[in-house]
Amino acid sequence: MKIEVETVSPVEKKVTVEVDPERISQELDKAYSGLGRRVKLKGFRAGHVPRAVLERNFRDDVEKQVVDSLVNASFGEAVEQHALEPVASPRVDVAEPGLVAGQPFRYSARVEVKPRLEPRDYRKLEVTRREPQVTDQMVSDELTRIQESLSRLVPVEGRFDAQLGDYAVIDHEGTIAGQPFEGGKAEGVTVKVEPGDLTAGFLPQLAGVKLGDSVELDQSFPADQGFEPLRGKTAHFKVTLRELKSRQVPALDDAIAKEMGLPGVETLEALRARIREDLEKREAQRAESELKDAVVKAALARNEFEVPPAMVERAIDVMLQGAFSRFARQGIDPRQLELDVPRLRADLREQALLQVKGALLLESIADAEKIEVGEEDLQAELARMSGEMGIPLAKLQQQMRGGSARGALMNRLREDRALAFLTSEATLKSQA
Repeated sequence: MKIEVETVSPVEKKVTVEVDPERISQELDKAYSGLGRRVKLKGFRAGHVPRAVLERNFRDDVEKQVVDSLVNASFGEAVEQHALEPVASPRVDVAEPGLVAGQPFRYSARVEVKPRLEPRDYRKLEVTRREPQVTDQMVSDELTRIQESLSRLVPVEGRFDAQLGDYAVIDHEGTIAGQPFEGGKAEGVTVKVEPGDLTAGFLPQLAGVKLGDSVELDQSFPADQGFEPLRGKTAHFKVTLRELKSRQVPALDDAIAKEMGLPGVETLEALRARIREDLEKREAQRAESELKDAVVKAALARNEFEVPPAMVERAIDVMLQGAFSRFARQGIDPRQLELDVPRLRADLREQALLQVKGALLLESIADAEKIEVGEEDLQAELARMSGEMGIPLAKLQQQMRGGSARGALMNRLREDRALAFLTSEATLKSQA
């Protein structure tokens, strides 16, 4: 077998392969032999169908199978011989005349590969570290957020007309050019009587309307409206006011602290202290994360290199899957959100590119500095994850005994160690 590898770019190779006729004959023999044992044809005993009959009836299927087998096997050999690191499936082009007994089989394959980096100037990076700060205002804002989260809607008493600031329960019927449309009719919808747009849940036109009365209005939808039938259209709505409610916010006292149900938190002052403690931890983690990002960006500024597009697309896939998983945990069906996935992918591409470039650079620095992680490091990380996530250690160990999850965790630990090395070597300037 002849193999030639041509560098198209730092992230793409062209592999040209020629397979000997003898190997083709062997693969064809093997394929027809296996087929002969399985196939049943009228007039022949099982396992005794002549090769010529099999070729006449199944030639196209067998040759496709053999081509796939030859390409998969020979491309794998080419990858191993030339130490390639593919990051995506190859794009294969079979040369004419294709698969012919007694003649060589030729094909070429273009494949994206991981770039081979020689990192430079990554020591003594100059980066700014933000000192984490927690102010009294931040604590107060968090208390306000807690108040809002514990608030509830209660019926308005002694008044029958809507006022700005009320929450209104409505029924609505909508038409476009006089015709009903999907989603145009609904009952029991809660909106706020406040300046804004109906699509965002605001309906200021209800101000002054009495319970049981109706108001009619037009609503225009933008050209990029998520629901395709409404894009660029104007709908006419008849809205009927069914209930009026107001938001009741609990008092900021010891009772709200007890309602939180936090161990050891029985008073408002204890709640303030817990909030400050949590904010200090969060801000410290945020500052550390910002520092790490700054270190990676500073190293990348001194190391320009191409990134395989497939790796970026895969990073975007992971980001979207993470977002969809979070929606699912919150009981939200992403399909009902009518998300513009192509636009989301475009918005995430720059972030994914930075993530991939950072990982590749950290890997190359770990290679240059001979940074390694071992089984003890893995077990220590699993123990940490077990305590943090509340998952039994034995279960995590079982999940990490093989496969891609173990390799991914080992790679992350190695990247973390390389990043810690970069940070320790960097020149840090404090910023309040």
